[in-house]
Amino acid sequence: MEINDIPILERRKSPRLEDNIFVFNESGFSSTGKFKAVTKNISAGGLMFETEGKIPVEKELKFEIYQPTKSSKDVIFSLPVLAKVIWTKRTEKDNFEQGENRYMIGAKFIEIKEEDRQRIAKYVDDNYVKR
Repeated sequence: MEINDIPILERRKSPRLEDNIFVFNESGFSSTGKFKAVTKNISAGGLMFETEGKIPVEKELKFEIYQPTKSSKDVIFSLPVLAKVIWTKRTEKDNFEQGENRYMIGAKFIEIKEEDRQRIAKYVDDNYVKR
């Protein structure tokens, strides 16, 4: 990717796909316990999702990802992963409704079966549209 002929370095090792994929957190955090979320994007290396509560950086989360195999989402695999929160950002908004997501969370996979990582990579590759 270049802007005005100046190369921009991409820090990510894998392309991310903007997609809504259901995830369930089994480990919980703070007082909120277990939670369900929908990804905003996913790659073979991690995912980004939104939550109502803030999750501290470095927190490890056990996820069950319900990963589709095709864009039609007619076949879904359940993939267990351990992820670590690498960044948290408060959503920029003046007023929030009850139950509305207030934080964007970026997490990288730290334990995932290689075959599961490859399933995610294939799904991203098959559905990724280069801009």
